[in-house]
Amino acid sequence: MDLLQAPFEAERARASAPVVAPLALLGAGMLAGVALGLEVEMLPGLGPALGRAVQGAAVHGGFIAIGFLIAFQGQRAWRRPALRMALALLGAFVISRWEPWGSVAFLLVPVLLLREARAEPVLARMGAHGAPRLRAVVLGLASGGVLGVHLLISASLTFGYAVRVHSPGLYLASVAYDVGASALSVEWLFRGALFSHWWRHWGFWPAAALSTAASLIRYLLDPALPRTLEMGAGAVFYMALLGLCASTLRAWSGTLVPGYLATLAFFAVYRMLAVG
Repeated sequence: MDLLQAPFEAERARASAPVVAPLALLGAGMLAGVALGLEVEMLPGLGPALGRAVQGAAVHGGFIAIGFLIAFQGQRAWRRPALRMALALLGAFVISRWEPWGSVAFLLVPVLLLREARAEPVLARMGAHGAPRLRAVVLGLASGGVLGVHLLISASLTFGYAVRVHSPGLYLASVAYDVGASALSVEWLFRGALFSHWWRHWGFWPAAALSTAASLIRYLLDPALPRTLEMGAGAVFYMALLGLCASTLRAWSGTLVPGYLATLAFFAVYRMLAVG
């Protein structure tokens, strides 16, 4: 907490310029990776599985790379850990597509990211160092779980939605994907890098609002979410609450872990919601 309240004005003037060009290159690289994945997906045989793996690694690896870039303030040291994490994600996506229980590989990705974070002292400023207190862990899981249960109750009262797990294997694979890709990349970038950076310069509420809005755009652009009006409105409401909750947990606990656990708990419950 004290670290994030320290003055960083000198850093800002020195580091703002070199971030823009690599950030643009990363964005272009993410789009190129998605485009490549779409092309590979058209190939017969293993093409669809490999293409989706390339797309997933491009998107989530790109988010994590942007987080490293912002944390390192444009210095070249961000490149190697970002590349290693992108390769780890690509491996996890490929294995998950080709093996029945391959999604277990996603569980290794947070461990690898934690090792990368602890090797770099500069990442302490984004809440990547230190173990959270037990009550912060419990509060993170509870807050995300409560939001998820409220979503299930609200949606189950709407015609066409029910609480159901069609396949335990597919459900666990989806949760593993959240653990090692979706929730991980969102919390790393939006709560770790962006919220922490904006919090140091502008205070809590502007930082929380901006990082929540940015993460909300990410979720609304996710093609995996249902494209119905009521689900879109619900996504805005619950994702906004989840983002503000994760930002508060990040500020209160000093680490990313409680907010990450809140996101995991919410989506673990959300994935029990079925259409029809």
